[in-house]
Amino acid sequence: MGFGQHSARRRRHTVVVAACAALIVVGGGAVTWAATQQVESPPAPPAASSTAQAPPASSTAPENDPAEASTSAPSTAGSKPTAGSSTSSPEVEPLPASPPVAVRLPGIDVESPVHGLGLDEEGKLQVPSGERYNEVAWYDGSPTPGEVGPAVLEGHVTGTGYAPSVFFELGNTRKGDRIEVDRADGSTATFEVTEVKSSPKDDFPRIDVYGATDGPELRVITCGGTFDKDAGRHLDNVIVFAKLVKS
Repeated sequence: MGFGQHSARRRRHTVVVAACAALIVVGGGAVTWAATQQVESPPAPPAASSTAQAPPASSTAPENDPAEASTSAPSTAGSKPTAGSSTSSPEVEPLPASPPVAVRLPGIDVESPVHGLGLDEEGKLQVPSGERYNEVAWYDGSPTPGEVGPAVLEGHVTGTGYAPSVFFELGNTRKGDRIEVDRADGSTATFEVTEVKSSPKDDFPRIDVYGATDGPELRVITCGGTFDKDAGRHLDNVIVFAKLVKS
């Protein structure tokens, strides 16, 4: 399996952990090695509750999707703003469509290029792979960051040699942190974090993540929570919610 070089510039050193995501498994030994080498879980949001029990393992292959609970194509068409969704300040004007090219999360010392990805044949989000494994991806079926609606960014939690990937510390993001997204048209959309939550993969909050919003918003997703050694995957998703505050 081909992993790319680490693209995010980080100042904080973290311990080696088991892989949350892998595209293919070369023999069962890789899964066993990863499980025995894990010595620390990714940071969890402050209010996140740990998963009590690991579900029965249906496969020994590690997961390959930061939002794998989305088993069908995410869609915002025709949906209404959710009760818990935040709205952007009236004075902040939405931006026209323009794909994201880079993202910065200063609160956790992350900076990464961004590339677009769609859905696979099963209707799940494709994930960064190859030379771009450790980069952030934008789900190109969602609005571009700065447009009205929820733009969705995703990234792996672990990567090369089972070392931390771009979003290993996403759970350390805090309410009020800023997220800056550079766009292809030369503009930068700045978002403010409104919520950071951990959600079991078997109860992924699809409406909260993909549902329509009154203004421009952002969702940032990765894996997290307890690592299930039998299934070779983390049991939860860490999800950051943010709203546009500067365009």
